[in-house]
Amino acid sequence: MLDDNFEYFIEKFGQPTSQRFPTISEVEKYHGILPDRLLEYWQEIGFSGYMDGLFWIVNPADYDDVLERFLEPTDFPDLDTYHVIARNAWGDLYLWGENTGDSLDITPMNHWVSTGQGCASNIAKGEANKCIELFFAFTKPKNENTQGENGKPMFESALKAHGALAEDELFAFNPFLFMGGNKTIKDISKENIFVHLNLIADMGDMEVIDMASMVSSTLKQHGA
Repeated sequence: MLDDNFEYFIEKFGQPTSQRFPTISEVEKYHGILPDRLLEYWQEIGFSGYMDGLFWIVNPADYDDVLERFLEPTDFPDLDTYHVIARNAWGDLYLWGENTGDSLDITPMNHWVSTGQGCASNIAKGEANKCIELFFAFTKPKNENTQGENGKPMFESALKAHGALAEDELFAFNPFLFMGGNKTIKDISKENIFVHLNLIADMGDMEVIDMASMVSSTLKQHGA
């Protein structure tokens, strides 16, 4: 049975439009590493895509190599051990730190690694399942749908032009946005996600965006 938080996720994203159920060994590999609740989601609903590829729950093992390439030039591997647990249509990677939870995101199209608040204190108290439940509860379709230069969401137009995404595909901007590309529909193509992300990794060190400090500063300014 899925918990209420994941049921809420399904209410927002709908039933999977793509599913691949893990083998026993794929699940066992992460026992004691990722939250038990996440492994239950895998067994219940699989490595799955939603809304024709807008958001994906992924097998972390598929992303180990490219994740290592993105993080190797940074200090983050010294702070925690990270795994990709989800991604979106544009290649944004959502990471889970074994000790810090959802404390890092990678936004390849902007060449960013972004810090988040995470949930280290909860994990230390044995509440990793609560953290992963809230990750999905707070994930929203509108936040996964990048806006174009006209301020309008782009996913629906990209879907109409190129069709639904497969498990190993993403929508890419050509040229890369961080190299002067434009956020317009005519500049979008459907690409293999692993080839594309490795090309971006070849572009050198990513910029670290300290979103955790920015959020903390904003809360303090507003007396929260």
